[in-house]
Amino acid sequence: MAVNSTHPEYIQNVGLWKKVRDCVDGEHAVKAKGEAYLPRPSGMIGAKYDAAYARYLARARFSNFTGRTAEGLHGSVFSRTSEQQEGISESFGDFLRNVDNAGTSIGKFARELSWDVLQTGWGGILVDHSRLPEGEAVDVATANRLGLTAYLKWYKAENVINWRYDTVDERRMLSLVVLQETFDDTANDEFAPTIKTRYRVLRLADGVYTQQEYTPSETKGRKAKEEFIPGPVMTPRMGGQPFSFIPFFPCPAPEPEKSMLLDLAHENIGHYQQSADLKNALHLSASPTLYVSVENESHIPMEKDAKGKPTNTPMTIPVGGDVTPWLAGNGRLTYAELSGNGLAAMQRDMEASETRMKVLGAKPFEGGPKGVESGKAASIHAAAANSVLGAFAVNMGEVITSAVRLGARWRGVPDAEAEKWEFSLNTNYDGDLAKVEEKRLALEMIDDGVMSRVKFLMDYMGMEKTDAEAEVERIRVEGRIPEGEY
Repeated sequence: MAVNSTHPEYIQNVGLWKKVRDCVDGEHAVKAKGEAYLPRPSGMIGAKYDAAYARYLARARFSNFTGRTAEGLHGSVFSRTSEQQEGISESFGDFLRNVDNAGTSIGKFARELSWDVLQTGWGGILVDHSRLPEGEAVDVATANRLGLTAYLKWYKAENVINWRYDTVDERRMLSLVVLQETFDDTANDEFAPTIKTRYRVLRLADGVYTQQEYTPSETKGRKAKEEFIPGPVMTPRMGGQPFSFIPFFPCPAPEPEKSMLLDLAHENIGHYQQSADLKNALHLSASPTLYVSVENESHIPMEKDAKGKPTNTPMTIPVGGDVTPWLAGNGRLTYAELSGNGLAAMQRDMEASETRMKVLGAKPFEGGPKGVESGKAASIHAAAANSVLGAFAVNMGEVITSAVRLGARWRGVPDAEAEKWEFSLNTNYDGDLAKVEEKRLALEMIDDGVMSRVKFLMDYMGMEKTDAEAEVERIRVEGRIPEGEY
């Protein structure tokens, strides 16, 4: 098998991940997929109806219940966070302020990866170390100055393409992880780099962890196959010793989980399709069509070809922005208007769908245990916070904690200090559950422009104004807030 072979669960889930992401991104992402989410009606099949389908697509509206719910869930788990700040060393503090060697603090890193996992239910943190120049040794101060230190790197669900677990010393451990990466190749043009794909393979063989990169070959020509050239096998070491495990931490569980937003995304797409039909029917009902009726078909004038000879196509008369058809019958000029029968039923069906989406949006707050849980998550379910979101928050907190502890130790932080540090997310949703419907109404007020997102995060998520403003700005930078909204 090739290095870019994918795990069966990856194949099963990748399309679902994309659907949820598109729904969260909103109308522009959903409409960009065209017929994937909005199939053509039977009367619009064929290239000659492309313009009609384009109008049908333009009239549809996507009400972003999925994105609004994702923001609410994310706001709930981050309404209160906890991490050790007192009594940590300077080196540990430096790491927490820059966990990815790109200036990202642990708080921001946790928010970003949790937002990602909410959508897919899968991903992972790799704890890695910068490569030292071959054959060179540098002291700690120089390594830190050059950024040659341990760091955390987040891989989205779509980039974790393959994995395998084996039993080692009676423990189930990762023995293989294949990570897909992209990089800019500036060999031909530094101003217009070519984006290429490579694969990072993490292996555990004979109790030793190794890494190996596979880069695309330079084979060219019409019959060239996609091939990847294996690089040297590298053995990362901490304190001079190789790892006896793969330092990759799947989130929020060892295997992909069903996204909390998937059922809602399915319903949201259905609602979007209903919107297209309803908007189209309303357009047709509200737009009378002028037609000309003549005594018999022989009186209908026909279009002429380039040589001036009549064709079999009835002549049309431009009226405003459209055309007028000819019909055989008593001679008259009049409008054809639709009665709009069935529109009320379509409207009721959309309202029922909206009710279902409100219920689905509340499920993560009130559902039971989901997937693989840690011991702490199970104890929370036995206590008051009996929710799917609670298990998610606990599992994410534990994974982030484990990754940070390992990264800190790799940077030279003493084991005793690293093991005391802990990161946790909010798991108390009693107030959230009691206000689910109130929150839903508030989200509708945001849609209507009556309430700002900052006020929502302050009033319903308990966030301080500065934190709320920062969260909204983050969402804005990601392009998930339409221009003009606040």
